Amino acid sequence: MSNIVTFGLTNVHYSMATVGEGNAWTFSQPKRLIGAQEITTEAIGGSTQVYADDKVIATLIGNAGTTVTLKFSEIDDAFKKDVFGFKTDAHGNLVEVINNETKTFALGYEIQGDIHARRIWYFLCTATPIADGSKTKADSIEANAITLNITARPIESGNDLIMRTISYPVNDNYQSFLTSTPVIPNLTVGT
Repeated sequence: MSNIVTFGLTNVHYSMATVGEGNAWTFSQPKRLIGAQEITTEAIGGSTQVYADDKVIATLIGNAGTTVTLKFSEIDDAFKKDVFGFKTDAHGNLVEVINNETKTFALGYEIQGDIHARRIWYFLCTATPIADGSKTKADSIEANAITLNITARPIESGNDLIMRTISYPVNDNYQSFLTSTPVIPNLTVGT
């Protein structure tokens, strides 16, 4: 049975991706990203109607990836170093180095539902650099939030282009799904 509603966001992880020989991707041991507040995803693409004989004869659909917007209370320094190339100087200061290339990573997270939770991995993600912002304290204190804008693109597995993998509590890999190295699904005909 499927969920009727979903809610919550927890267990956000990332895993650094490395492309090797033959365009084969490997992933590092996942790291936890704490402080996630909100996530939204939107497909990159659209549809086009094909008209002939005064009617729609086909609909062409394109899906080039997913835009992920992830809001945090703060972004972990390890993520800044791993993904954006920040470095630490001799005094222990965190230094943003802008001539480093942004790295590719996998993004995993868990959301709850009225029936069951689900865990998700997006495989080939890149993030735009983050901006800082804060405001003065007044009669009450409002927590700041940082938004991470991520583009997830599909990964090849044989003849398939895979956007993400979703695991449910009934799956045998659910317990370790976000804490084990992400695995690109090997799909077989008829499954």
